Amino acid sequence: MRLPSSRSPVWVLAETATSALFSLFSMLAIGRVIGPEAAGTGMIAIASFALLDLIGSTLFPDALVQHRAPTARHAASALTCATLVGAAMGVVLAVFGPLMARWSAAPAVEALCWVLAPLLPISAFAGAGAGLLLRDHRYAPLAARVLVGQPLALAAGLGLAASGHGPWAMIANQAVATVVAFAIVLGFGRLWLRPMLDRGALRELWPVALPQVAALAVLIGRYRLFLVLLGLVTTESVLAVSHFAFRMLDAALVVVWQSIGRIAMPRLCGLQGDRHAQAEAFGDIAQLLALLGMPIAAGVALTAPDLVHALLGPAWQDAAGAARIVGVAALLTFVNGDPLSLFVARGKARWNLYVNLVSLTVPLVALLVIRPQTAEGAALAWASQSLVLPPLLTWLALREVKRPWTWLLAKLAPGLVSTAAMAAVVLALQATLRLSSFLDLAVSGLAGATVYAAVAWIMLRGRIPRALLRHPVAATA
Repeated sequence: MRLPSSRSPVWVLAETATSALFSLFSMLAIGRVIGPEAAGTGMIAIASFALLDLIGSTLFPDALVQHRAPTARHAASALTCATLVGAAMGVVLAVFGPLMARWSAAPAVEALCWVLAPLLPISAFAGAGAGLLLRDHRYAPLAARVLVGQPLALAAGLGLAASGHGPWAMIANQAVATVVAFAIVLGFGRLWLRPMLDRGALRELWPVALPQVAALAVLIGRYRLFLVLLGLVTTESVLAVSHFAFRMLDAALVVVWQSIGRIAMPRLCGLQGDRHAQAEAFGDIAQLLALLGMPIAAGVALTAPDLVHALLGPAWQDAAGAARIVGVAALLTFVNGDPLSLFVARGKARWNLYVNLVSLTVPLVALLVIRPQTAEGAALAWASQSLVLPPLLTWLALREVKRPWTWLLAKLAPGLVSTAAMAAVVLALQATLRLSSFLDLAVSGLAGATVYAAVAWIMLRGRIPRALLRHPVAATA
């Protein structure tokens, strides 16, 4: 057997499946061993790290992909600037660690933040380097970060968890994943450390880099900020249960969005001179997004009680109801394709910031209004954005590509019909079978996946989605 080409989008799917599996089960496995209170303590530090990491690691990737002809000085300047920003964020995390420990009434958070702080500059370097690999459609090295890093990170986390180190197990998991990703990007990308800060090169990257990093920081950071604020208004146990409920879904869906972005961003940017082809490519990507995301969201919502009982045990049973709420709401987020990549390709990166500010405001306002004391209440606050954003994004995207809503509906049909068929089968089995949680989960999952794959194959007429076909790489000077 021959491995796919390094530039084959199949590597993106391999990364998606592996990352979804390890992101979810690493958290579940470690959390089951250390318990809700220790997991909640670790999550405060991890959420703070992830929030600051967004600034450095997402500063330049999209700007390097969108630039029509980046040179060596663009690449070196971006890598150097990103690393310096990451170092600054490391200082911020180390300084604010004691304050986070005091605010959360968890003294261990201080030491956890100090250990995570040195990882921020190397994570920022790896983020900028990934942009260069993505521009060249080199999906295999990007996938290797997960295919190699996640198993090693899980082993490290479980080792510390089993030896009674509590929240340090979560820190070890994050540290190993970050270091492995840095080493792979550095080696496979041949991105040797040559510091350079060319003002002219950076000036050409800022029009996309600055609004895009702000938009991505809001988009991805809203969850980290939500967790931090949730920890201030509720107990550590509710925070941990809520987070695990969200992560049962988000661990997979965030990876789906990231994978779609890796396919969509270089493809749409490479078609900047052909608006018609770009619009059709957007439709193909919307179809693939629905095919990947909808069954995951529906599957988690349908099997949440069995999933929680089988994997976490009775102590985490409150996570099931919360997972169902966010799972059902998440289905609406797969009807609008990937407008974020489309706006960048059209030279309108600032639109992403405006849209994502809405996505930040809605759940935070809902959190302040509801002030949840249960996981279900936290889920309702978090899911509120799924009722507001999809109609807005669908309207903006269709206006940009100048296509009617019926055109988009036809693109989404395979994902919609296949997910509906899967849900019908799973609900029927749950109504008739009386099995243990493990068996019920296995039977429902296998039957649902089989029906979904069969219906999707029929809807696609036996062809793979067009978004998975190889696409020419944009010319680089």
